[in-house]
Amino acid sequence: MACWGLFLPGLFSDRDPPWQATGASVLLGLLVTTTVGAFAGVWFGIRGNFGSPEEGDLWWWLGSEGLEYLEVGRLWKLLLLGGLAGWTGLVLRSVRQLDEPLAGLGHFLVYAGGSIGLLFGASMLYTPETNMAVTEFWRWWVVHMWVEGIFEFFVIAIISVALVSMQLLEKEDAEKAIVFEVFAIMAAGIVGVSHHYWWVGLPDFWVPLGTTFSTLEFVPLVFVLYRSIGEYRSLKSQGESFPYKIPLLFILGSSIWNFIGGGVLGFFVNLPVINYYEHGTYLTVAHAHAATFGAFGLLALGLGTYILRVVTPEAVWDPTWFRVSFWFMNIGLTIMVVASLLPVGFAQLRAVYTDGYATARSLEFYEQPHIQTLLWARTFGDTPMILGALAFTAGAVRHLYAARKDSIETARIERRLLQ
Repeated sequence: MACWGLFLPGLFSDRDPPWQATGASVLLGLLVTTTVGAFAGVWFGIRGNFGSPEEGDLWWWLGSEGLEYLEVGRLWKLLLLGGLAGWTGLVLRSVRQLDEPLAGLGHFLVYAGGSIGLLFGASMLYTPETNMAVTEFWRWWVVHMWVEGIFEFFVIAIISVALVSMQLLEKEDAEKAIVFEVFAIMAAGIVGVSHHYWWVGLPDFWVPLGTTFSTLEFVPLVFVLYRSIGEYRSLKSQGESFPYKIPLLFILGSSIWNFIGGGVLGFFVNLPVINYYEHGTYLTVAHAHAATFGAFGLLALGLGTYILRVVTPEAVWDPTWFRVSFWFMNIGLTIMVVASLLPVGFAQLRAVYTDGYATARSLEFYEQPHIQTLLWARTFGDTPMILGALAFTAGAVRHLYAARKDSIETARIERRLLQ
């Protein structure tokens, strides 16, 4: 999705700002360095290679902070924050060429990307000496508001821009939906994060209040998809060809999983009587996998196919690999969630109710024969997803090669004409 944010403004303006390609290359290098460093740091950190707290702060800067979902050392977080700021700056440089108002569609993409960096900054507001309740407060601001709030803002912004560029959505309708999403995040997202507050010692009434509000964030997405599907059906009824069927298929699949993972499963695990007991169980894992890969993963792949569709010559475009990839991934994710993650989660929930939270998280629980069977059942979901990833890679490599070949041939013809 980061590549898409850099790609689209240039598509609208037919030109890139000076040094934009160089900036994108530097950003890619920073991302690779941060990713490799973070993984290596966590690995060496938990092995004790960076020392203990009594021996200094090297473990904190390079190793593992020890916080769930925010494990990586502070240096890698700072580099990631710098990368997010750099990405926002590069997109802003392109958007400024579009000659649109500050409340225009392209600027909303900048605001959404900038908000991701802004909210991630909450992970900088604690140190090893900070009280755990305060640390957990800011951690949940990142975990919930970053992923479940601002990411939804980014999703609706980037999908709206994509649908407008496909001529399936009017620019004004897209801007209205994004504005509604901004208010939904401010009114629903910030209050919605409070279903985690009981975890840090605040009153219990925050749990039902947060549960109610945290399910409203994807409503604008339903609106833009409804308008876009109507436009697509209108084009189809008129016999007009639509070149972006595969990207649209991925976007629709992403939105359905957003509804299932973020909406249905998210609402279920946030029900007060469930939420109080299910933290850290496989019910959370089912919700997270369905929402994260289903919503964001499929969306990223869909935007990737859109870019490939634009740069690939019409004569060599073949959607077969991508269509196969789409169905493999969706079938695999369905099997993973339904046949493995949810059953284990319900078994854990029952164990929490009857024997306590520690029992449901114990090694003895996972070593039970029927739990082992359910865990191994995930293989039947993982395998189609791996095959889908391989199919997508094969299709992407094939089309990138065709696009590069066409670009070289076009440049050769232009040189001949100049001669």
